[in-house]
Amino acid sequence: MEAVKEENIEVDSVNENKEKNQTLTTELHFELLKQYAWLSSAVIGAIIVLVQLKAVEMGNNIYITLGLLGLSIFVSIVGQDHIVDSLLKGKDIYRISKILKLIRAVSMGCLGLAAGYFTATAL
Repeated sequence: MEAVKEENIEVDSVNENKEKNQTLTTELHFELLKQYAWLSSAVIGAIIVLVQLKAVEMGNNIYITLGLLGLSIFVSIVGQDHIVDSLLKGKDIYRISKILKLIRAVSMGCLGLAAGYFTATAL
């Protein structure tokens, strides 16, 4: 009888840890996407300041850079919305992890591409 109780306690402990890990993973994904959006927004602000100080000329290069940064913000927000939508539908974070990985890669890729393009062409 005691062996059954110990086994039930162990199973309950494992399930409780899975739930905690799932909650933590969900929060981390959401925060990471939020940080990508904030970072892209900060870079947009820095570029606007440089344009206002006439350190760089406003041209097609700036528009392309701002477009890529805006796309990074948009993708991050879509990712956050996808997390919320999926949780409301009863899905767990592990079932949507592949699409979140793609969303994170696209968002960070757009941010990196924009920063690299700006650095290569405008400065």
